[in-house]
Order: sequence, then C-alpha cells, then structure tokens
Amino acid sequence: MASLLATATCPNPRPLIYGLRRGWGLAILAGTLAGLLVLGPSNMTLTWLWPVLFVAALPVFVAGLVEDITKDVGSMKRLLAAFASAAIAWWLLGGVSRVGVEWADWILAYWPISLLFTMIAVGGCTHALNIIDGINGLAGMIATLMAISLALVAWQVQDYPIFLIAAALASATLGFLAWNFPFGRVFLGDGGAYFLGFMLAELAVQLVVRNPSVSPFYALAVLFYPVFETMFSIWRRKFKRGVPVDQPDALHLHQLIFRRMVRVSVVASGKRYVPPMSNAMASPYLWGLALVGLIPATIWWDNAWVLCASLVVFGLCYVWLYTRLVRWRRPAWLLLPSVRRARRKR
Repeated sequence: MASLLATATCPNPRPLIYGLRRGWGLAILAGTLAGLLVLGPSNMTLTWLWPVLFVAALPVFVAGLVEDITKDVGSMKRLLAAFASAAIAWWLLGGVSRVGVEWADWILAYWPISLLFTMIAVGGCTHALNIIDGINGLAGMIATLMAISLALVAWQVQDYPIFLIAAALASATLGFLAWNFPFGRVFLGDGGAYFLGFMLAELAVQLVVRNPSVSPFYALAVLFYPVFETMFSIWRRKFKRGVPVDQPDALHLHQLIFRRMVRVSVVASGKRYVPPMSNAMASPYLWGLALVGLIPATIWWDNAWVLCASLVVFGLCYVWLYTRLVRWRRPAWLLLPSVRRARRKR
C-alpha cells in the first residue's frame, strides 16, 4: 500500500524512498528528546540546558534533513548552517573561553574572538562527523563512544545535566545502530550526522565551560578522530593531489580499509560478488583506532599532558595505517583470517 501511494504521488518514488532511508537522523533526535522528556519532569537537574541545545541544533539539523530529501543543499550551505547553530549556542549558553594556553585565554576573553572561535570549532566538528559517515556502523558507533566518554566524565565531575543528555544521545544512537549495522537498512543521512556532530561538539564545549577541572584539551581529544580525518583530508587534497579541498574523493581511511583489507578478504574466500553490506566489516577497525584516543581521554580528562600525548599517539597511528594502505603494504596482523589462510596456501 505504501509503495502504491509513493508511486501515485511521485513520478519516480526511488529518491523519496532513498530519502526516507537516509532520514533516520530524525529518529535519533526524537529518541534523544523522548528520553529527556521522560527524565525532565522527575529530574530538575536537567533544567533549561537540553531545550536550549535542541533549539540551537535546529538550523544545522534542518539543513541536513533537507539535503537528505532534496539533494539540493550544498556542503557550503550546510557548513554555514553549522556555524549558525554554533553562534546560537554561544549566545544562549556561552562558548569557548579557555584553551589551556595563557595568552590564548587572554585573547578569548574578548567576546568577538570567543564567538568566532566557537563558531569555527563547533561548526567544524559538526561538519567533521558527517565526513566519516561513509560505511555502515562507523559514524554511529563513533558518536556513541564519544557520547559515552562525555557521560562518564560528566558523572565524575557531577555535572548531571551533561551526563543525562550524553546518555540519552548514546542510547538513541545505539537504537539506530541496531538497524544500520551491519546490513545498512537505514542510514544517518546528513541530518543525523550533523545533529550528532553538533550535540557532541557542544556538549564537549559546555563540559569544559561549566567545569574548570576539566582540561580544554579533553574537548579536542574526545572529538579528535573526525577532526583529524577532516584536517588530514584537507592537507591531502590541497598539498598532495592539488585539487580543491571540497572535492569529494574515495581516499578516506575507512574507504581504504574497505578496499584493501575487507574486499580482498571476500575475494580470497572464493566469492566473486562483494555484497554492499560487507563495508560494515571495515568499521571495527576504526572503532579500535578511535579508542586509542578516547580511552586515555576518558581516564585522564584533567591532565593536559596525557591528553596531548594521546592526540599525538592517535595521529601517528592514523598516519602509519594510512601510509601502509596507500602503498599496499597491509599489516599482516590486521588482515582477516580468510586472507591469511589464502596467503599461506600460495
């Protein structure tokens, strides 16, 4: 009946159906909102923080959702919407006022500088999560791990509003993952990726703003994987390939892992057809890589030196793996069992 209705109202129902499959960011927003509405009346610690965050998230979420449905909202417009959401959050909640460096903190005391820096930082992190949303289970699980880290740190500093919002966000995203990983029945889409990216970035900022004991470097460490992926992609396109930085390509780390470690394992097992859902097999590699930075960040959230060291270790691991895959020198210990067995038979 639904298919007949779609056919009757739309000359080509495929874009509509595809848009509905990609529009499950709306379900994550609704799930998070439902959890907070249940908690809100009985838990006064939530107060006004979560409604303000949802209001601020609307511009970037709507821009992403419209892109999912119409495919008519370019990346620059979505980035501007992310900046607008960050500006609204700065106006209503405050923004980045310290980064752990004395001279920089002095400059950030001036509100125009704080506003500009907050817009770039939060908007950039929001956009970055959308960039890693390329295979089943990757962006959703990474967002869940980040939300869990934020919730754990918020619990340790007794910031219960941040804890409850982060926990509700993680729970809603886990519900989505049950349908997205591994078979890809539904997708985050731009609306979901931008909503998650904005909420995670803003929760990290507010956790630092509201709790002086939390190091500003924690906010960077908890979001570092998508941020590093974005910065590395900009450097790679601009200086290595000489193409515009906004030109999409198929050279992200998750794409290389799929093509050069996962797909070859399917071929090695004797199959000629590589099913699309097999890209989900690449996601656990990136989950493990993200935990290289997330675990120490969650434990040593108040130690700037350890946090900086975790950023360096993550960056080195990322570049090492990327370089090996680009040169077709796949680490043998990371190959799937079917590939290792095929190698031994040769």
